[in-house]
Amino acid sequence: MRDKLLHFAAGAIIAAPITWIGYPINAVIVAGLAGIAKEYIDKATGRGTPELADFIATVMGAAVVAALLTH
Repeated sequence: MRDKLLHFAAGAIIAAPITWIGYPINAVIVAGLAGIAKEYIDKATGRGTPELADFIATVMGAAVVAALLTH
């Protein structure tokens, strides 16, 4: 659970400044790309466990922040 919260927070942190300057969709896309990259690095290096749920948590953090900052 802690790991998913960290992924959620990372997505939120990535998305906040991009959303703040007016690009909420781009913020979610960039966070998603970062999530994909992180999971790929986990798989390639063997130093982490690549999980779809981690990617989803990252994107959800970005989506929540994008939604909150645009309304």
